[in-house]
Amino acid sequence: MKKENSSGRSVRSIAGNKIFQLVALFVVLVIIFTVWSALKGGQFFKITTLRNILTSLVVSSFLTIGAGCLMISGNIDLSQAAVGAFGSMVLASAVNAWHLPWFVALIIALLLCAAFGAFNALLVTKYRFPAFIGTLAMASIAKGLMYLFSSIGKGGQASNVAFSNKVLSFIGLGYVGPIPFSIIIMAVFFIAYGILMSKTRFGMKVTFIGGNPEAARLAGINSKAITYILFINCSILGGVAGIFNACRLGQGALTALTTNQFTGLTAAVLGGISFGGGVGGMAGAFIGLLILNTFQIGMNVVGVNPFWVNVFSGVILLVALALDFIAKYAPARRIARKSGEGRI
Repeated sequence: MKKENSSGRSVRSIAGNKIFQLVALFVVLVIIFTVWSALKGGQFFKITTLRNILTSLVVSSFLTIGAGCLMISGNIDLSQAAVGAFGSMVLASAVNAWHLPWFVALIIALLLCAAFGAFNALLVTKYRFPAFIGTLAMASIAKGLMYLFSSIGKGGQASNVAFSNKVLSFIGLGYVGPIPFSIIIMAVFFIAYGILMSKTRFGMKVTFIGGNPEAARLAGINSKAITYILFINCSILGGVAGIFNACRLGQGALTALTTNQFTGLTAAVLGGISFGGGVGGMAGAFIGLLILNTFQIGMNVVGVNPFWVNVFSGVILLVALALDFIAKYAPARRIARKSGEGRI
């Protein structure tokens, strides 16, 4: 009897595990789109579709990692995609108009992106701006500067700045054997940040700050320094996303990352990272991103109107936020209700 009870508890614990739930949801999605596409005379479950899904993850993955780390600490950055687009335009201008070596152009682009992150942190920590407001304002500044870069040396605004460089082209489109180079870099980043956030003292501090800021302060954790690191990291990874996008297209564009504005946040929340902070990790964020992109590509494979795909993606974000709210605040409400009943 005891063995049956213990086995039942272990099954329930596995079923209640967030990663297990996400993997199960991913499998269900694959099955649905495989059957749906077969009914329409197509084929979803094949190697090319899997490669397309993984390739489509690359740009969004860096946004997800940066946004996820910041959200675990209890903060948010709405300027990340705009900063990334700005970084792509700086890279393109540095290579095309300034004729700088590719690695110098990369460094300049990432340093300027880091400056945006530092300024975001300054607004939030020193001047007490709500992160939502401060980073939204920085998004507008980044977009304005991006438009300025697009007009340097042209006498007028250009919608994109094209460039040609073999190394940068390899970064965006090259292969190492049968595997795209960009997918290898994405995997390295997810593994590295996964270890950082789950296995190191820094990651524990970030989670502690997000879960209980006052307790973290009393424990002597320098939350201000960590906030600077996380905001700068978020902007740099936004720049990396913009650079990979530019390397893939061979140009920096004013509309770069426009469709990725909330992809990173959606994937992070869907993957179990709470908007309230203190909960989540990179494994869940990756599977959340995988689910999101599988859904989008699957809808395209079965021929659903792309505008409806955007609508459904927004619904997924709403559902993820609702589940996050329920998971975070429902237990506290139940405890408060029970304590109130006890007093009566």
